Amino acid sequence: MSWWRRYADDCPLYLLGVFDGDRLVGMAPFYRSAGKTGGRTLRFLGDGEVCSDYLDLLAAPGYENRIISPLVDWLLEALTTSDSWDAMELDGIESGTPLVEELTRQLAGAQAMVRRRPAQNCWRLELPESWYEFEMLQSKSHRKQIRRLIKRVFDTDRCQLHVCNSITQIDEAMPILIDLHTRRRKTLDQTGCFACDRFRRFLYEAANEMIPSGNCEILWLELDGAPIAAEIHFPTDTICYAYQAGIDPARIKEEPGSLMQIAVIRRAIEQGKTAVDFLRGDEPYKAHWRAEPRVCETIRVVPNTTSGLIRHGIWSTQVQVKSWFKASLGKD
Repeated sequence: MSWWRRYADDCPLYLLGVFDGDRLVGMAPFYRSAGKTGGRTLRFLGDGEVCSDYLDLLAAPGYENRIISPLVDWLLEALTTSDSWDAMELDGIESGTPLVEELTRQLAGAQAMVRRRPAQNCWRLELPESWYEFEMLQSKSHRKQIRRLIKRVFDTDRCQLHVCNSITQIDEAMPILIDLHTRRRKTLDQTGCFACDRFRRFLYEAANEMIPSGNCEILWLELDGAPIAAEIHFPTDTICYAYQAGIDPARIKEEPGSLMQIAVIRRAIEQGKTAVDFLRGDEPYKAHWRAEPRVCETIRVVPNTTSGLIRHGIWSTQVQVKSWFKASLGKD
């Protein structure tokens, strides 16, 4: 709802629920946007600028194989009503996601066109049961670097990890995250996501709603009494999802990014987590810490209707022109 209020309150909700009697057992959490070509496109709630990863259809345990057919039947019937749609654009979906795969398979069986294109990978670091085992999984040079940083920093009283897991701490923690993220991005000639007031308000509201249930936390690392790194996480019982981060660009020589990763990974292992997920983006540091890519894609589904095919033709032409333009810039 935080995302909805900030990003799509001018678009109609398109929430499809599947019921077993009075019990809600499945859901397609869509909204319907009006594209640049005037079409009606179904998208997952939470997509776009905020880069929500692992978006999916929802099913109660035991109902995974029973919810897709009713959803497809309704979607096909809607094509002749005021609830009609011209395309479905599912962004950044993990390849092979069972529910989405079955949805697209059944729609393709009803003569819809299904097009896939690569998206940025997500990266997940599987965790062993102990820190020692984790160190042994690293390269010899990286293991040596990690142990040097632990001895130089963590084995002293110079360093302290703070965890905001209460809404009373948000007004302290969020400004630290925003400041470190923004200053680091400026040194890279980038604006950073917090330059957008809408994104800033969205994340602040989402944190306020999710921290009380234990589904959000903000961490910051102090070195010699000053914050040098911060991250916002969305943890589950087993996985820590690291969403956004920042480091102090004035203290790069002290390796704030590596120090923060050590603190985050050690804490996750101590909590019994099975993985730290660095989410979307192919930044080199993720592979450096032995995270593995999880292949993602964007899926576009176009129904076999006149309006759908026309809109798809316009969309395809625009994509082609953009590709030609980027290619011509590359040649220059």
